Amino acid sequence: MMILKVVKRIFIVLFCLIFVLVLGYSGTLLFENIQAHQKIANIEKSIQPIDALNINPKAQLVSIGEAAHGSSDFQELKLDVLKKLVQEDGFTAFALEADYGECATINRYIQGKEGSIDKMLQNFSFPIYHTEQMKNLIQWMHDYNQSAPKDKKLRFYGFDMQNPETSYDFLKHYCLSHGYATEEEFDSVLGNESITLDAQNAQKVVDFLRGVRDKMGNYNPSIDDDRDAALEINSVTQAANTWLSTPSQNSNTTDGSNSRDADMAKNVETLLKIEEKIGSGKMLIAAHNGHIGKSIYSKIMGNTMGVILSKDLGEKYYAIGTDFWEVTDNIKTFEARERSIQKFISADPLAAQARFAKEGKYFLDFSTITDQNSKIYHLIHSPMRMGDVGEGYMWLMRLFPNQSSRIKVKPSQMFDSMIFVYKAKPIQIF
Repeated sequence: MMILKVVKRIFIVLFCLIFVLVLGYSGTLLFENIQAHQKIANIEKSIQPIDALNINPKAQLVSIGEAAHGSSDFQELKLDVLKKLVQEDGFTAFALEADYGECATINRYIQGKEGSIDKMLQNFSFPIYHTEQMKNLIQWMHDYNQSAPKDKKLRFYGFDMQNPETSYDFLKHYCLSHGYATEEEFDSVLGNESITLDAQNAQKVVDFLRGVRDKMGNYNPSIDDDRDAALEINSVTQAANTWLSTPSQNSNTTDGSNSRDADMAKNVETLLKIEEKIGSGKMLIAAHNGHIGKSIYSKIMGNTMGVILSKDLGEKYYAIGTDFWEVTDNIKTFEARERSIQKFISADPLAAQARFAKEGKYFLDFSTITDQNSKIYHLIHSPMRMGDVGEGYMWLMRLFPNQSSRIKVKPSQMFDSMIFVYKAKPIQIF
């Protein structure tokens, strides 16, 4: 009996201790949200509408980030920023965090070839792009090109390399039509239906595509098919090399993420050089905030795409970050491998100010915040909570938001400017 009483007391003490810790932790999160939500004095003087966006005139490469992939508001901003840069700054290209092969089909449509936007969107391996917002962006670029002179026409690119199967049909047709490989040779390496990469065939794919690329020799980037072939070969080769360097093929690992970001940076710089030859030499790219930021915000991460671009291009690279106060996000769940609607709070004090802006969103140019005694100056130059929601959800994120759906960084080190949305809505996937 005595032992049972002791065990019971220990259990009660442990329960009370856990209860107090949970209560204290929850209280800390709540207090942090309340503090961050307070109005900043004279905030209206710094709030600017989105159409007031003004970039560094030296910038040739501008990036627009996403604080959450599954929000329609951030997808709409892609088109808002693109229109501004095309119409006022002479930009002639847009590149997306997607495979080159997926985007090449869209680019052919934008250049005037027949096609269905709905079908093209379904070809995206990432369902986050199967949306009305992406459809509107593609349609606008297509319509713009109908009356644009040749030197002003827009192009649509992809700079990722995670889904090489979208390049199969084009590469096969290109190789056969140019005599670089027979159908039997092509299918023996890349299959007869789609490209399926694994640790066993990756080196064979790399060697075969290197041979095709050598046969191509130097190409004229103004010839669409030659340019697409060279860049799709590059994309598939990068995907195969990922298998060779990280056999688990897990881009969420540190090695996989570092390799992917390095490849994306290289691809973006290649596209920019192409645009310098065939366009205005000015391009907008779109990706998650974590990829476009100019500084590393996680100790376990290596150099991200934005860090590499900032180092290589200097003032020619201009990064626009985004954030939300609250986002209702369409996100893939890790457990069930299906999509769900989840809500996140960023605890970002600057995003909280968006409730005072027209339509609940505003643009903030960090270069205009010069009063070192102001609250805003202090915030953008100090570590601050920001939203950081990727494409994966698990229930533990509810318990530990600061370790999962938020980051703490100095905004001015990450971005040149930011767009804040008070309540961001979810995408509707079709």
